Amino acid sequence: MRTEDLKKIILRIFGNREFYGYEVHKELASEKVEVGLSRLYRVLTEMLRDGLLEGRWEKGRLGPRKRVYRVGEKGKKEREKLLLDAIETVHRFYSEYQLTVPAETNVLSSVCKLLSSNVDKKGEIAYISPTYSVMHERQLHNLHDEMPEAKICFVKPASLAVDLNFDNLWFLNGTYGNIPLRSGFVDLGIVVGLPKKDSLKKSLTEWYRVLKSAGTLAIITPTFFIRSYTDPLSLSDFMEKYEHEASEKGEYMRAEPLRELLQKFFRKVEEKQIVHMTIFLAHEPRSPHQGPGNW
Repeated sequence: MRTEDLKKIILRIFGNREFYGYEVHKELASEKVEVGLSRLYRVLTEMLRDGLLEGRWEKGRLGPRKRVYRVGEKGKKEREKLLLDAIETVHRFYSEYQLTVPAETNVLSSVCKLLSSNVDKKGEIAYISPTYSVMHERQLHNLHDEMPEAKICFVKPASLAVDLNFDNLWFLNGTYGNIPLRSGFVDLGIVVGLPKKDSLKKSLTEWYRVLKSAGTLAIITPTFFIRSYTDPLSLSDFMEKYEHEASEKGEYMRAEPLRELLQKFFRKVEEKQIVHMTIFLAHEPRSPHQGPGNW
């Protein structure tokens, strides 16, 4: 086994516990990892030197003192990366699985039907996202299939490459807070994800601007961004919490303040939850003299 792979396994089995060297050897053996004691101690010494592990000497009761190992700060960051990489792998396989699920039970199909039920099938749609993945691709396919006569404008960063070719799909370079569409153009605005809370009000003003007077705004966001989880967590909740907690760090607005902000722009706000996603549907934009310009 490569030394780097062995180090990753050692970090994984440590957790928050402390181990003697021979205990590490026993743990590895229980996982069918065969490594000689002399090599193991060399690897542990390297990990100490590199800051992945910390150690202290403990006086033995009947013999010489023994070194006790625990994960160091650098090791904790490496363990976090191992977990995030594993979660990303699971998400990738889950995304592929979702693409094989029949339309009548597919989560993305459910989301599409929910969104399309609120608008004219021949209307204008703005799909606004700073990222792109296989899930976005399937959602755009679903929108195309559900509303083949609608005009779909995918607003994305200029640097984001997207390989899709629908007759009713156009690409526009823009951001959450800068949408290159005229005011009152969109029947349905679909926002995927959320801008950070310090720029949310500005972005929401822009989404409101491009909507028609009878338009609908849909915000699709991972539930973790807007909700606090309590223990015990299910496996899926744990994955969502850990994945988004690593990047969130209090930078996104929670559900109630978000709802209150939406209600300043719209008369009717609904909230739907589908698996680990939350969808806010905002209808009936307030007229300019009632809306955000006069808070």
